[in-house]
Amino acid sequence: MRASYFSLLVFLTVAANARAADSAPVAFLNRLRALAGAASRDCGSVPLQGDREPAIACAKDSHSSAKAYRVAFQLQANGSSIWQGAARDEHGKLWVAFYDLDSSGSPTLSTLPCREILFVAEGGEVLDCQPTSNTP
Repeated sequence: MRASYFSLLVFLTVAANARAADSAPVAFLNRLRALAGAASRDCGSVPLQGDREPAIACAKDSHSSAKAYRVAFQLQANGSSIWQGAARDEHGKLWVAFYDLDSSGSPTLSTLPCREILFVAEGGEVLDCQPTSNTP
């Protein structure tokens, strides 16, 4: 009986850690919300094996309707947790954001203003930012 409880505990711990690894970091989501605005449409956070299509469709629909939105995607990485996101504010300004938590536990969060964002449903990177003319 004791072995059954131990097995269940191990299973629940592994499942919880797997789910936590698929969750977008709070600091990253807060940055996207700050860029897009509190009233922006949340198009979701897509884990690595998740279906990107609904989130991309939401972002494209929001963009074509001139509405603020934010969306995040987990990317394939070895030894780190990488997320890429897009944000559009109510004035039409666009950004991509990147979050990288390397194996040392040191997070990097960066943003880049864009004049246009292209979405890719398959492959590595999901977002392609066309930088603004004043971005180096």
